[in-house]
Amino acid sequence: MKSIDRKIGLILDRVDRLRQIAEDIDSFEAYQATQDIKDITERNLHLSIEACLDIAKIIISLKELPEPKDNKGIFVTLAESKILSDESLRFLVPMAGTRNILVHGYDKVDDSLVYGILKRHLDDFDRYLLEIKENFIEKEQNEQ
Repeated sequence: MKSIDRKIGLILDRVDRLRQIAEDIDSFEAYQATQDIKDITERNLHLSIEACLDIAKIIISLKELPEPKDNKGIFVTLAESKILSDESLRFLVPMAGTRNILVHGYDKVDDSLVYGILKRHLDDFDRYLLEIKENFIEKEQNEQ
């Protein structure tokens, strides 16, 4: 559980950084005009998504759930196991694709997509962490 706790701490830290950027940037044009802010936002978003995936992989391993074929399947597996809600799944599956774009750069990063996440979807990370806590961590602690 310590590795999950470390990943949770990373997500909380990175999402807090993203929230500060979201507060400081008042328009899409301002976001686009500042390459450093774009780079910082993309990196923090990448690390947040990666940590969500890592937590899910750890849970899949600990619970001996079926091995997913890709990153999107990782979140689907947790939803099928009632660890994540369908509402979270609607956010997380596209985030797995966003992670691939941010990491591999095989496609140009869409500034409007990243800005939209920055302004409208940071609370989805909180929901993910809450569901992990309630539907996995607390249940595991109660079973011990």
